Amino acid sequence: MRARSRIVWAAAALGATFAAMVAWAILAVEGPDAAARAAHERDLRALPFSPADVATIAVAPRSAPEIRLERTAEGWRLLAPTQGAASVLAVEGLLDRLSAMRVRTSLAADPGALAARGLDPPAARVTLTLGDGRRLALDLGDESSFDRTRYGRDGGKVLVIEGVPAAAVDPSPDAFLATPADR
Repeated sequence: MRARSRIVWAAAALGATFAAMVAWAILAVEGPDAAARAAHERDLRALPFSPADVATIAVAPRSAPEIRLERTAEGWRLLAPTQGAASVLAVEGLLDRLSAMRVRTSLAADPGALAARGLDPPAARVTLTLGDGRRLALDLGDESSFDRTRYGRDGGKVLVIEGVPAAAVDPSPDAFLATPADR
C-alpha cells in the first residue's frame, strides 16, 4: 500500500470515527433531554390528561347548576342540567383548552387566604373521569387582576394557573347542546 492510500484510509477512518461520535452525542444527550423536557411539560399541566382519554366531564360553578357531559358511542351527551346530544366541537374544544392549562407557580396553602383567592368556596370545580377510571379534580378560584391568571387548588396545593377557559368557571349548558349543524 502506498503512502497516499494509507493517508486516504486513515482520513476515512477518522471521519467515520468522528461521525460515530457525533451520532452518539446526539442520541445520548438529546434523547434524555427530550424526555426530560416532556416530563417537565407534563408536570406544568394543571390537569395532566389527554382529551381522548376523558369519559366524563363535570363542571360545578359556585352559583349555577352543575354541568355533566358523558362520552358515548355516538359522541358526547349532556346529562345535566338538561339532557340531550352535546356538540362534539364545543366539548372537544373545552377539553383541548383544559388540557392546555399550565401551572405558573405554587403558593403556600394558607387556610386564611383561600377565601381571598376565591377558593373557599371555589368559583368552580372541574372533575374529569378518564377511561381507566381515574378522576382528576381541580378547584378554580378568582382571576388575578394583575396578569389574568386564575387561582386553583389541587388537593392541598394552591396554584396560579394560566389559560383557564371561561367555560370552566361559568359554563352555559346551551353552549354544549348540539345544533342541527352538529348532527
